Amino acid sequence: MPLLLVIFFLVGLSVNVYGKNPYESSDVMETRFPDLTSAERMEAGLVDAVELAANAEAFDWSHIAEHSGDYQLGMAWIRVVEGSQVRVTMRVGNTLVMDTRVEGGIEPIRLERRFEGVEAGDTIAIRVLPDAGTRYEMGFHLALATPVFEGLEVFTVADFGALGDGESDDFAAVQRAVAAARSAGGGIIQFGAGQTYRVIGRDDMTIEAVFNLNGASNIFIQGNEATLILHPPDRLADISNARNIHIDGLKVDYWPLHYYQGDINHIDPENMTIDITVPDRYSVPEIGQPQHRGPYFGRSFIPHRPGSRAGDGDNIYVREVEQLGSERELRIHVRASALGSDTPDVGMYQRVLRAKQGGATELVMPHLRYAHHDGHTIIHNSGRVLLTNMYWSGASSFWLNIQDNIGPVTLRNVNLQVKHPETELFASWRDGMHIKNARFGMTIEDCDIDGAAMYDDVFAIYTRIHHIIGIEANRLEMRPAFRNHKDFRTWRSGDWVSIWNNDQTVLRGMSRLQQAEDVGGEDRFYLTIASLPPDTQSEDVLINEEVLNRNTLIRNCRIGEVGTSSATTRFRASDIHFENNDFREFSFTVEFNPFWGTPRSRGVYVRNTQIHSTNGRVLLQWPMGVHFENVQLHNTQLIANPHNLDVQLKDVQWIDAPRHFLNVGAGSDISILGHSTVDGLLLSTNPHLLRSGALMNPTATVSID
Repeated sequence: MPLLLVIFFLVGLSVNVYGKNPYESSDVMETRFPDLTSAERMEAGLVDAVELAANAEAFDWSHIAEHSGDYQLGMAWIRVVEGSQVRVTMRVGNTLVMDTRVEGGIEPIRLERRFEGVEAGDTIAIRVLPDAGTRYEMGFHLALATPVFEGLEVFTVADFGALGDGESDDFAAVQRAVAAARSAGGGIIQFGAGQTYRVIGRDDMTIEAVFNLNGASNIFIQGNEATLILHPPDRLADISNARNIHIDGLKVDYWPLHYYQGDINHIDPENMTIDITVPDRYSVPEIGQPQHRGPYFGRSFIPHRPGSRAGDGDNIYVREVEQLGSERELRIHVRASALGSDTPDVGMYQRVLRAKQGGATELVMPHLRYAHHDGHTIIHNSGRVLLTNMYWSGASSFWLNIQDNIGPVTLRNVNLQVKHPETELFASWRDGMHIKNARFGMTIEDCDIDGAAMYDDVFAIYTRIHHIIGIEANRLEMRPAFRNHKDFRTWRSGDWVSIWNNDQTVLRGMSRLQQAEDVGGEDRFYLTIASLPPDTQSEDVLINEEVLNRNTLIRNCRIGEVGTSSATTRFRASDIHFENNDFREFSFTVEFNPFWGTPRSRGVYVRNTQIHSTNGRVLLQWPMGVHFENVQLHNTQLIANPHNLDVQLKDVQWIDAPRHFLNVGAGSDISILGHSTVDGLLLSTNPHLLRSGALMNPTATVSID
């Protein structure tokens, strides 16, 4: 890495007013993204970058936006290496968006920011002013999140033979339209307004993508509120290694369905069977044993009250489906355990017994062949991707698999809702949004999701830790903490990495990655870092600080209550923001679990949000910094497990509070601030509420201001 790089790159104009830069403008981008050409970096939204080292002078940088839209500052940091402090300011036009002072320490201070609604011609400016005798380093990448399409040819699917009559198979025609746009270097693909397209292709277990955008760029798919009927387990899109992509205005449905629901006639816990009748609205269910490589489970439904479409339920692992009398009279044979899952020792008897004793009325069953398969839409290793005004009625496994992305990804008004909430209980068999290893923050806004009708997390936002198993100078032998998830594509030269003791309570130090070497076919690899922090030991934890999904924003989203359980979310990442959300039947978890190989979360912010729960909770596991502000917790307990540091509850209202509204574990530090209330009573003036309604470990600290 050159000692001093200041980059003027790609879109607009960047200016360094302190002397001539001796390096070519593409050096930083080429160092961090050597697999992309200059044109591909621009398509991915990577419009500018700075790498500044060992500097003692004031630094001014500015970028004049060529395109209107939303911008992000990512992979952004500053570190004082000598002296006292520096002042950092950021402006967009005449608006000051950041003004902070940074002091020295072993950690660089992160500077990730969003610049939303930037107009063409606006100036984004950053100034660093050091105190006398202070030297600092810094680096960042500026990305444009909004796709831009100028002068592209229009490809109408009808011109390639698509009929849109809801009966003909238009799969091949749509493929031809996509291929033509790709061959042209990009294009606008248009569907007929409000038409219905069956896009079936092969009707076996082959997973096909309606939009194969692997390696594509500059593609705008205009759905015009058309409906696409897919054949499971097909996926809507494969957006891998892609750049400058926008899909808008489509409704996604499936036939046959991934599932069916049966009205429960009899439950026999001793023989581990459940007898059901399947209504005519579903195709005739298949019978036999599942031929599936993974776990195969249905879901019981215990309504909250008679006639309710919101309720409770359990995953019921199935051994066999047997026909009893007519083709719609079935006996479900339940397995003894969850063998084949990540928790194989969990027994099924208690779940079947609970269904009987709780008055379960329906069983949601996966299609014997088509469910639980990986037919999810993929957004991988891509940048500047936008999905808008999209409606899914179901997903056979995960809904959206969003991983390893190098540039911004935005979901706006992207919804997963059961098509007939008066009868249906199913949205997806697994996670809704499976978000992993993002270099720029995801934007998820104005989404409506029936989270209680999906049988895993609504938002799973995470990365993985890795263990050091050998040390030779600055070269570290590594193994993944979970399965064989080396995540090798995510390691890039110049990334900041942090090294912690095994339980992540002590930061050994931080360094920058110089080289990554894979060991093919084995669960190990090598990382060479610039310098080894003192006291680094074998079995210490190493975390790639650049892929923690920093600056992810979930805003103006609603989680519905229709379904068989509370919706869930788990965060194993840092700098995650929630704003103005309404979460119904929701369990909110900031998770730290060595089994899953997760980092401790640092910086989760929840503002102006409602969380409702019948059986759910807010669960904080070992985070370092969780801030709730103006949050309403309806019938929801907040549990701070051991070693929660810097948890702030400001203007938090418990409404219909459970008896123990707060549970604080050993070594945790909780601050209750502002106008925080329990059923209308102000905690700061009614301290007895805390004594009577909180469970607190003697070593915990809870302060009320």
